Amino acid sequence: MPPMPEPTNPQVRRTRRLMLEAAHRLLSEHGPAAVTHLRIAEEAGVSRATVYRHWPDRGSILLDLLRRGTELRIASPPPETDLVTQVTILLRSFAAILSGEGGRTLAAMVGLAEWDEDVSAALRQMATIGPGMLADLLRRGVAGGELDPSVDVPLLVDRLIGPLYLRRLLYHEPFDDEEVDRLVAATLGPSLRPT
Repeated sequence: MPPMPEPTNPQVRRTRRLMLEAAHRLLSEHGPAAVTHLRIAEEAGVSRATVYRHWPDRGSILLDLLRRGTELRIASPPPETDLVTQVTILLRSFAAILSGEGGRTLAAMVGLAEWDEDVSAALRQMATIGPGMLADLLRRGVAGGELDPSVDVPLLVDRLIGPLYLRRLLYHEPFDDEEVDRLVAATLGPSLRPT
């Protein structure tokens, strides 16, 4: 589910913004189960067909809300830095996103995903962003000789990102920069090749 391109027509842009604001209010006040095409249409004062034109299913609405709430702008680490620094920058950015409004939205969506395939699909799509970027960094680390070639990249991704999700989604606590630094050192350290 790629993000819908920003409309060029000012009226369409305004209507889309009104619908996203309505969806955000519904999510904030009533949780993800309230974010339906009908409720958004009623809240925004548009037809249900208009909502469907922008988002064909609930998952795409929720994913746009997650993108909006987190402003999924994960910091891209400078390529000239070493792997540890790159991973640390990426995980600090991801932890900051999880600690904000996006983390609250994500927590609500995780609970609903067990019973709602649209929400589950939106979460699967979202999961390709941060973890996908991290996997790419680690693969480049293997290719560049910074990481042991026998490292299991998907498992290493889980070990690095898993604690962030656990802390935010189960304990409802943030993960600060110092904790991210310790996590990266403890998790990535054993797989680094001597320089």
